[in-house]
Amino acid sequence: MNTLRRAVVPRALAHRSIDWSNLATKLSSDSAKAEVSRLRATYGEIQALANTYSSAPTPIDFASYKAKVSTPGIVEKFEAEYKTVSFPKAVAEELAEIKEQHAAMLSEAEQSVEDSKARIVALTDLVAAMESNQVGYHTTLEQLYELYPDLEAEIEAEIEAHEWGKDI
Repeated sequence: MNTLRRAVVPRALAHRSIDWSNLATKLSSDSAKAEVSRLRATYGEIQALANTYSSAPTPIDFASYKAKVSTPGIVEKFEAEYKTVSFPKAVAEELAEIKEQHAAMLSEAEQSVEDSKARIVALTDLVAAMESNQVGYHTTLEQLYELYPDLEAEIEAEIEAHEWGKDI
């Protein structure tokens, strides 16, 4: 048993209504819709358990059992043992660790968003540069040499070396 117990966090369950149909309309793939359906079923099970165990159980009526059970002293023994039972309190030991992990994941997600935005800008600039350097059948050699300065020297070197079919 863990001797380092933290304080019990007594809280009432927060009841929120979830618009499952609105959530499902935002999904495009069948696998995502299946996962939301599975989550909805799990949520329903948890809600059912929370409703079942939301209040303390009714106390045992030992007096009625004393009247019904004919064996002398047995009900008194059960009652004495029942009164000595103590159930451990629920302790939220992992809550701080989970909050730290959640904060780290949010930070990573925000960094990924910023990286993605920067990458989008870089790729947009690259596409614009490639579109501006696009050549066609109206492009002249002078325009090609202007766009690709190393090309002229390479062509001249191939002509001088008589490498007519080198790049074919």
